[in-house]
Amino acid sequence: MTRSISQAPRQIAIVGCGPKGLYALDSLCEAARKTPSHSYDVHIFEESPHPGAGPIYDPGQPDVLLMNFPASKIDAWTGGRRPDLLQWLMGQGNKVAADEYVPRAVVGRYLTWCFNQVVADAPPNIHIAMHEGRVCEVRQLQEGWMLSPGRIVVDELLICTGHQDWCRTRRTECSQSIPSPFPVDQALTRARVPPGASVACKGFALTFLDAMLALTEGRGGSFTRSEQGYTYYPSSGEPRLIAPFSRTGRPMRAKVDTDRFVPPQGSVFWEVRLDEFDALLTDKHGTTFFGDIWPLMLQMAERTLDSVPGTAVAVFADWQESVFDRERCRYELRAGCEIAFGTRPPDILWALGETWRRCYPRLVRWISHQELPETDAARFSAVAAEMERLAFGPPAQNIGKLICLERTGLVSLDHLKGDLSADVTVDTTIPPAGSAALSQPLNGLLRHGHLSVGALGGITVNDRAQALVNDAVTPGLSIIGRATEGSVLGNDTLSRTLHDLPERWAANVVRADRASPETSLEQTA
Repeated sequence: MTRSISQAPRQIAIVGCGPKGLYALDSLCEAARKTPSHSYDVHIFEESPHPGAGPIYDPGQPDVLLMNFPASKIDAWTGGRRPDLLQWLMGQGNKVAADEYVPRAVVGRYLTWCFNQVVADAPPNIHIAMHEGRVCEVRQLQEGWMLSPGRIVVDELLICTGHQDWCRTRRTECSQSIPSPFPVDQALTRARVPPGASVACKGFALTFLDAMLALTEGRGGSFTRSEQGYTYYPSSGEPRLIAPFSRTGRPMRAKVDTDRFVPPQGSVFWEVRLDEFDALLTDKHGTTFFGDIWPLMLQMAERTLDSVPGTAVAVFADWQESVFDRERCRYELRAGCEIAFGTRPPDILWALGETWRRCYPRLVRWISHQELPETDAARFSAVAAEMERLAFGPPAQNIGKLICLERTGLVSLDHLKGDLSADVTVDTTIPPAGSAALSQPLNGLLRHGHLSVGALGGITVNDRAQALVNDAVTPGLSIIGRATEGSVLGNDTLSRTLHDLPERWAANVVRADRASPETSLEQTA
């Protein structure tokens, strides 16, 4: 009888252990559980003290910072192996409605618990070593990759560093400039943003709303809600003025309040539309986004409201080509909020956002791991930037609070072009996935030719998360998460159903280990 005996454990590093790193570690544990004759030393590098949650879902952040998708969609496990967020909260004695937008800190506590469960239940052939701190440098060696500090050498390196906006450093010559609002309890303190100061915020999307709420409700102010909207009660700790500015001035549309919003079409309508969409995507190599997919999505939006053909094209073109002033911005905020709360009928911009949301998982599968032609990629990027505003906005309550603060004068839309001379300027933009925004160790790997950037701006990987350069795999190097946005569409989600890259990466690591003659000895009994 022959049996395979594992030699030295295979050395693996996961750099960055927020949600994506957690999912990868969990997937590796599940894959290793099925191959007990092989062993693995897994080095986890995470500078946040909350592995699993990371900085974005820091359990210590204020509860005014909410998720922008409902609690029912948050589940860190595959196959129902452990409780999703709702079940976990119920086990803690906290019942939460399925459509509720819970604080990010609550989700952070859940993700930290999930990480601890993965570590506690790791199979005997996995040994996990934790390293708190940032990996500053990665060097390729003949036998693998060396990570510094620590000079740890591994066979397989997976990087899941995610959003890197907190890696930005403040320019020393600009003491009133804050490069990122995160973490808010450190970046937006009263010392750095004094009560009564004027604050300009570069960016007008989700991160701006986080900064706005941290500087108002997070400083002891409070909101009450009535049928007429929100009322704000200040605490005296707020800035005197908060003024967002952006290149376009275009705001995000609120997500609908499911208790109040009545959709114009039911499930049968969308089943038919999505079947049509699937039929178009079947011919993956002959289909283009701008020539085939986008026109069909425009038609779907029009059918949703029984609109005159051509309405969606005209409305979207006007939206996309306009730079909003205060009045246009104020109108769009109110229109979106009223639609979300069911006091105004849905409009074509809502229908476009709903169509994008419904089609998005299919679009993710179609576009990921293929390089669009340059012109089609540019057109997709332009459309996707606007659909991010229309489809994936904040909870309606956050837009309602923005409208309230603008009405009271605490938030001003008079400086959307950035012409305010403020006491403090906060950068509330999120860096794009491309090379200019990468920090260590990704920028060093890119500089030394171990990574490449695709037409849509993200690091190029295959469907097993392996880094590609000129379509060739960089041995032992894989990337999962926001840095790959473009090569992989839709990384900014906690969903484990939209992508299966963690599972594919783990299966590939284990499969490579089984296939390697260096990792096993054949003994005959």
